[in-house]
Formats: sequence, structure tokens, C-alpha cells
Amino acid sequence: MRKIIKYPLYIVAVIVFGLISGHLTFTLLSHSKTVIVPDLKGKSMIEAGNLLRKNDLYIRLEGEDFDPVVAQGSIMWQQIPGGSTVKEGREIGVMISKGPRIRYVPDVVGQPLESADQMLREKGIKITRAIYVSHPTVMPNIVIAQRPEIHEKGGDTFFVLVSTGISE
Repeated sequence: MRKIIKYPLYIVAVIVFGLISGHLTFTLLSHSKTVIVPDLKGKSMIEAGNLLRKNDLYIRLEGEDFDPVVAQGSIMWQQIPGGSTVKEGREIGVMISKGPRIRYVPDVVGQPLESADQMLREKGIKITRAIYVSHPTVMPNIVIAQRPEIHEKGGDTFFVLVSTGISE
């Protein structure tokens, strides 16, 4: 009879000990405080690193990508949004802007559309839209205007205005 009571008592004691040990371990390990993640968008890596260190957080570079709006070298995206709460000591991943894909554009005004397109493609620029208009003095298929203009910083779009010649 004693053996019948003894084994279940040992089992209950082991389970209670395990629960108490697990609770104490969890309490000790999760004792770190939570902090608010600052908004890093538009900041440099140095500024972001300093802001994160003040909150006991760390920065991790996830990569770089082109962005026509965010300045080159500035943070365009962060893994955990600003205002979120996380445990201290955590890394926050960020993506850095390479700036606009098109840096400076060449002058293609006055050239045939095919020549202009070839010159732009050699520089990694694709004409995204060509608008055809009649023009009394310019021969057909000649570029009349471009956007962005000569030596102007561009984005991901490149427009040309092309002559159709004189319309009757």
C-alpha cells in the first residue's frame, strides 16, 4: 500500500519542482526591460546608431536599395517600426537608400528617338514614356524635350516629347 502512495507522491513532487523551476527561470530571463524603438527613417547610420544606443538597442544593416525620395546614405526602411516596444539589447535592421536610380541624364534633345534611346540605355536609363506631338519646324521622330532635363538628378522615370512633323 505504501508503494502505491509513494510513486504518485514522487511524481507530483517532480512536477511541482519542475513548474517552480520553470517559473523562476522564466522570471529571471525575462527580467530585461522593454524600450521604445525610435523612428530612424531619413537619418544617417551614425545618427541612428547613436539613437539606438541610448535605448540599449543595436543597428544592423540589411542592405541598400534605390529610392527617388530618400537621400543617398539615409535610412529608408527599418525592420521594427518607430514607436514599437521591444526588449533591450535587440538589433534593429535598416535599409539604406542609394538615392535615385538615375543620377544625371545626358542631353538627347534634337536627336532621333532611336539614337536617344540607345544612348540612354547605355547609361542604364530607360525611356518610360514618349509623347508624340506635331511641330511645324522639327522633322518627325526627333526628340523636342526631355524630363528630367540635362544634368538634372532624375528618378526612376524618363519622359521625352517627340515630333511627328507637320500635321495637316
